[in-house]
Amino acid sequence: MSKKLALYRISILFLCYFGIDFICALAIYRNFAERYNAFLLYNFFAFALQMPLGILIDAWTKKSRKTLLPGLVFTLAGILVTIGGSFFSHIIMGVGNALFHVGGGVLTIHEDEDDGFKGKGFGVFVAPGAFGLSLGKALYDSQMFTLIQIIACVLLVVLGLLLFVKYEDRVFEQVGTDLKDKDLNYLIILCFAVVFIRSLTGMGMSFSWNDSKLTSTLLSLSLSCGKSAGGFITAKFGARKTTLISLGFAAIAYIFADKMAFGLLASMFFNMTMPMTLFMLYRNMTDLPGFAFGILTFALFMGYLPVLYGYVGNMSPFPFGSICCIASLIMMLLGIFISNKRGINE
Repeated sequence: MSKKLALYRISILFLCYFGIDFICALAIYRNFAERYNAFLLYNFFAFALQMPLGILIDAWTKKSRKTLLPGLVFTLAGILVTIGGSFFSHIIMGVGNALFHVGGGVLTIHEDEDDGFKGKGFGVFVAPGAFGLSLGKALYDSQMFTLIQIIACVLLVVLGLLLFVKYEDRVFEQVGTDLKDKDLNYLIILCFAVVFIRSLTGMGMSFSWNDSKLTSTLLSLSLSCGKSAGGFITAKFGARKTTLISLGFAAIAYIFADKMAFGLLASMFFNMTMPMTLFMLYRNMTDLPGFAFGILTFALFMGYLPVLYGYVGNMSPFPFGSICCIASLIMMLLGIFISNKRGINE
């Protein structure tokens, strides 16, 4: 399988990720926002469900020994279910979102690993989500809502089908992961905690200058750029250097985040850990990519709960953001140490 085809497939997944989150935001704010606990139920099915779905896709992959087919099927099914749910049910939409992200995540993991991208594909895949959500939220009250929704749905189906172009599967090499390994369990806990903190920070922190659709869009772009850059910079300089630089700069930038330029930079640097945690966890459990992906998305959901129930909210970038950066920095370095100890080089 050529790198050209791998890049093609990851690019399609990038567009699909944007489209899925765009449709979900568009529909939930338009049709379901006034329903009690609509956001909680949607987020539960969209994120918490990914862990059991990840276990299921891993089991299918091992049984069939096919690397790509399970991910392709989950991805296309997720697109179709999300589209259906966007018209009549936020719960169905959440299930579709979970199916897509697990399928697309596993596909990206295999393409990245098999073609030697060293985590760059992870950053590309997850990058457009925040921007898709922001744009969907900005357009939900448009007079052309129905037309926008239909066009987006049609384009998503076309993109999903394009994933099957030049489909040729690979044989899955059976490798066992010992989930009783204490070091691996420590690593899982550390990666989970880093993602939990990032979710809590993103949901619970507010910027004084973020008071319009334009500033929200710029903020989402900074998140997307950070996630994408994290994969590329880590592949070139390694996890340790990238962690020190990105989280160190983010902690400093949050001190001055009442100024928009510093706030955007802080958000960008802080979100560089997104592909890093996924790559590090996957490299330590290569036969369980769906489970690895699902663990971290469950951490995203858990980070959302304290904000939803009012325990954390409207936190100031300083000191809250800086403290979260320092805590994440310490845990990332511990995770890298454990990974190296297990013989998995950064």
